[in-house]
Amino acid sequence: MSNEEYASGVEYPKPFDALAVSLCRSATRCIRILSPNLDPAVFNTDDLTNAVSALARDTRQTEVRILVSDTRMAFRSGHRLLALARRLPSSVPLRSLQEHPDWNGETVVIRDHDGLLYRHGKDHSGGFYEPDSRVATQRHLEFFDVLWRLSAEDPELRSMRL
Repeated sequence: MSNEEYASGVEYPKPFDALAVSLCRSATRCIRILSPNLDPAVFNTDDLTNAVSALARDTRQTEVRILVSDTRMAFRSGHRLLALARRLPSSVPLRSLQEHPDWNGETVVIRDHDGLLYRHGKDHSGGFYEPDSRVATQRHLEFFDVLWRLSAEDPELRSMRL
């Protein structure tokens, strides 16, 4: 297996940021982003926002979901993904989940059903990248969906739409 197919020890925020853009650009059906606070070093870039926006606008069958625990810093800094979620609330829903006993602050980007970028939570800088692994992706996709069902629309985002 080449480094392009699987890379462990992916450093954060670089090259994690470039790998996130790569996954989002190559998505054909869905993107899932799980992040404690949408770290601006990774998620507040034109390249990533453009990739997410392109998928969200592609067809009615495409789906983007963003799940965070804290949006306060992102709101204060004028985060591009939050602005996109405000402009396209039905195509780019952003929800919040304050805590869950099984979520330890990991950052995850999931593409379709076979691409995964993962960063360990709390005090870990590394992660892994598997752009072509249904098995690895499925477990994280199922966990994301559990968290999504327990989450709610972020009240900060709702107030910004008024």
